[in-house]
Amino acid sequence: MKRVTSKAEKPMTTENKEKIKLLKDFLKNRPDGREIQRALAVKLVLEGDRYQAVKEILSVSLGFISKWVNAFNFGGIDALRSGYKGSKSYLTNSERAEVIEWLIEQKAWDVSELEIHLIEKYDVVYQSLQTLQSYDQILQEAQISWQKGQQVNPRYNEEVTGKKNREIAEILENRREEIESGKLIVYIVDECHLHWDDICGYLWNLIKEPLKIPLLNPKERQTYYGALNLLTQEFILLPYQQGNGENTIDFVQQLQRKNPEAKTLWIWDGASYHRGKEMQEFLAKENQDLSSEDWRVTCCLFAPYSPQENPVEAIWLQLKTLLRRFYRFGKSFTIVKRLFQLFVDWKLFNLPNLKNYDAFSRFI
Repeated sequence: MKRVTSKAEKPMTTENKEKIKLLKDFLKNRPDGREIQRALAVKLVLEGDRYQAVKEILSVSLGFISKWVNAFNFGGIDALRSGYKGSKSYLTNSERAEVIEWLIEQKAWDVSELEIHLIEKYDVVYQSLQTLQSYDQILQEAQISWQKGQQVNPRYNEEVTGKKNREIAEILENRREEIESGKLIVYIVDECHLHWDDICGYLWNLIKEPLKIPLLNPKERQTYYGALNLLTQEFILLPYQQGNGENTIDFVQQLQRKNPEAKTLWIWDGASYHRGKEMQEFLAKENQDLSSEDWRVTCCLFAPYSPQENPVEAIWLQLKTLLRRFYRFGKSFTIVKRLFQLFVDWKLFNLPNLKNYDAFSRFI
């Protein structure tokens, strides 16, 4: 059967042909499994296979391939024998500083890339039982840590976000007297779309027994509107079928009824139903013939593509994380929704520290 692989497009040189013949003779006469694997890796590279293809064929690391190709090029066949002492297993202080500087300049990091770099430039391979720890220590010295990637919208604009936060902070400061007297109630608002499969996540379980959570309809969903009162820190949650203009207006009216004499200021994101035709008509009716200072309902938007600026996002995260700990009870979506509401009713979450949010830090 012909092996299909990715070949480097280079003509076979006479020197490489001679090296391959040496390797074939070596493979015929040396039964040691470790030596065979080394020789095969070098032979495949000389035949034109790319490192990634050799890695998959022999189930070895890229560093392994690079190490033994270099060893063969410098030391010949003898370098592949089990008695070969290998490369040095340390870096000098100056070399270590050079490596750290090289790491800082990279745009992405991986232990295998570091391993290859040390082999190719310094002929260094860490050979102790704690090999990975040695590489990790270098990464840590370069202030590079193993961490989970965070989602970020590429359209996020730091300058625009900063400007918007300053605008919100100025509005709050200018109306501080009204807010503190209760004449103006400020709500920080967001929506959460809860799915049944939100109960699934990283959970502790026996390695040999994968955790299985039965879900009849994982995408069954419930929308919640949540509002955090800036002054009292009260968090209000109401369920709706979906996020739209009609439900947004209903939510605003529900909270207006709690303090019918007060004006309200709503700070939320730029979702279409927050600023659409229905909402515009509602605002025009509520604020008809009133000056902006006397509007019954005022709306203010966070900067676009910056959900991290909304403190309510931190509440949703806590609630969903807590929900995953109770996955055993999520045998129906009805129960999941009841648990979610219960967590809010019992205040089983920490209120976000508004001092950490630029838009609100000056008011608190």
